[in-house]
Amino acid sequence: MEVVMPISQRVIVLDGGQKIVEGKPQDVANDKRVIKAYLGEKYAKG
Repeated sequence: MEVVMPISQRVIVLDGGQKIVEGKPQDVANDKRVIKAYLGEKYAKG
């Protein structure tokens, strides 16, 4: 992520083979669906 995010204009995130979000890197990184899928429910609530 540290390598990809600064050089990307758009990012697509998959969870279980399904696209859950697409957009600008900063928006995707802060998306609750992404946080929940990759870090867990505990982190998505904050």
